Amino acid sequence: MAEVVTRSRRVVVRHLSAIGQAFFTYNPWVGLAGIVILAVTAPRLAVTGLLLSVLARLVASAAGASPSFLATGLAELNGWFLGLACGTFFAMGPGLAAAIVLGGILVAPISIAMHRVLATWDVPLVIGPYVPVFWILWGGLTATSWSRAAVLPAVPPTPASPLLLVLLGGLRGVGQIFFLPNAVAGVALAVAASIADIYLGAAMIAASVGAVGVAYLAGLPIWQVETGLAGFTAALIAAAARRHFAGVGWMAVIITVVTIPFLEAAALKIAGAIGIHALSAPYVALIWIFALLRSAPSSGNSTGSSGQSGISGSS
Repeated sequence: MAEVVTRSRRVVVRHLSAIGQAFFTYNPWVGLAGIVILAVTAPRLAVTGLLLSVLARLVASAAGASPSFLATGLAELNGWFLGLACGTFFAMGPGLAAAIVLGGILVAPISIAMHRVLATWDVPLVIGPYVPVFWILWGGLTATSWSRAAVLPAVPPTPASPLLLVLLGGLRGVGQIFFLPNAVAGVALAVAASIADIYLGAAMIAASVGAVGVAYLAGLPIWQVETGLAGFTAALIAAAARRHFAGVGWMAVIITVVTIPFLEAAALKIAGAIGIHALSAPYVALIWIFALLRSAPSSGNSTGSSGQSGISGSS
């Protein structure tokens, strides 16, 4: 009995740590905090994220993934983000159920294959696989008569103060990491990330607010400013820099803050033209570019002090 409890605890800790890697920290408490925040603010996303992350892990194991790949938690991490995307954009019903089942079957082998290819150039996998998998699901399932798109959450009215608008947009940008355009959720996620690194949450908020400020000053559509869409990529790049991930430094953060509002606007326009959602594509593209630009491969596969290869994808 004690052995069963120990093994179960090890599985739970491993899974929570994998989800915690969303913030570049292999920490079960960060993962648990993220799940609790979702369970309170968006219970459906918490359920779909957990279901798909568990299914992705099971499929990866059944598909014969190497122990080194399974140890990274990349299957669970990409399953988690795919679950959040499915829970956000598919309405409750058979379409969402099919997306969860098919997504779990697809995301694991695609993650394994992409990991092998990207490792050749020492480029981190991060959450790259879930993006094309969702595009496949969205394109295929929305063509059926029994799958419906969800109604996206509304954003409160625009405040009169530009400073307040930018601040709220920046906080919502942090929330957008977990598909929540919610300022309170953004603060909560920043606090959760700070469990592993006291300065991590503050760095994420600062970068997100900065990027949203650039979007506002540049005159980009106000809804993109309000929802914080310009901010979540900047927040994640700042987290990567803070955790010394894949050679990403603070110059990369500055470049991202200045450019991501325009890149995000372009991605939204292109994705809208072909009937898909941009998701995290700009973020994945940027972090791959920054990884390729580094002068030398990161010897630590760093996710900070965790000592795990984690989302570096080069283990």
